[in-house]
Amino acid sequence: MVDRKEFAELLYGTIINSTNSKENAFEKLSKIRGWLLANTSKRLFRFRRCNEYSIEALKEDQIWGTSIWEFNDPYECVPCYNFETLWGKITQSLESQKFFQLINVLKEGGILPEIKRAYPSIDIEQMIKNIPDVIDEKDVKEKLDILKKYLSIFIGTSFEEMVHRFYIGIQAEEAQKQIACFSEQNNSTLMWGHYADSHKGFCLEYDFQSILKECTQNCIDIRCCNNFMLNYSLAPIIYTKERFDATAYFSTVMQALLYEKNQIPMDLYYEDILIVSKCMLTKSIDWEYENEWRLFTPNFNDEYKPYRKIASLRPVALYMGAKITKENESVLYEVCKNKGIKCFKMLQDFHGKEFIVRAEPYEKIIDVVNSNFHDK
Repeated sequence: MVDRKEFAELLYGTIINSTNSKENAFEKLSKIRGWLLANTSKRLFRFRRCNEYSIEALKEDQIWGTSIWEFNDPYECVPCYNFETLWGKITQSLESQKFFQLINVLKEGGILPEIKRAYPSIDIEQMIKNIPDVIDEKDVKEKLDILKKYLSIFIGTSFEEMVHRFYIGIQAEEAQKQIACFSEQNNSTLMWGHYADSHKGFCLEYDFQSILKECTQNCIDIRCCNNFMLNYSLAPIIYTKERFDATAYFSTVMQALLYEKNQIPMDLYYEDILIVSKCMLTKSIDWEYENEWRLFTPNFNDEYKPYRKIASLRPVALYMGAKITKENESVLYEVCKNKGIKCFKMLQDFHGKEFIVRAEPYEKIIDVVNSNFHDK
């Protein structure tokens, strides 16, 4: 099993904001990409029901993704926020001492590259020229206190709208992607019961390790990459007792509403560009038994569709459920023969103590059945 704790520390600890240089963003994303290339499980399994859509997708080597709005857990991918933390950062940034430190840096010509990237629409050089040689500290402190009071009133009157935009914005962004779910194991009776129609469906095995490669697209802005610079956006789920804290996104929402209502022509600052990916890869520890990996797409910026084809990949093996119907068994076996896919059937190992099922080569089962038939 993959070390999910190690991946969680890497993903959550990687912060790419809108002021990071492209080189810095590339360096940070390269660490995630390297970890995924080195740790992706060789065998990943996808459980399916037997219906015309899943069988047709198998015949066409298609993997279809699902929108989060179709998931069976309505709380999945939904983050939380901590407004106390955000307000603490705001009040700290409005302290007069911080203000004078910034003024001194600017007056000495220390215009950091990230400041220019954060405020590209503002003439920073002209703004610096307008800074007076002598600044009344008392006057500045009073103005900062007035600004703090204004922000407090603004937040109080707009808070419900901010919360609404926070959740709608996150979920709208997530819904533009499609997700296909995989597991590291195929012998869990619970997984067969939940995701393969009570053992009447089938399970497909994929070898992502051999096809996962570095992305060759020459992106204009690598900071906007949510594929971890890979040809397939594939990563393990992080199981936790707490929802992902997306306070950084709440900060952007508040900023956007403030600019909008006051008609301030400034570009938004994004504290963590990877927030949506982090939300989509965070799941309640209640689901830990699934050992899930997720394949997800870039945004589809068109009309909403609950399901889409997201990849063309041929499985290396197919496993039939223990209670599959004879009709579906025959259909799936023919598909496997025609496509050169290894075929197995899951059987309960009654002499073992564990509640697991084991895979038996389908040809071996056929030989036993034919042998018993001829013996009679």
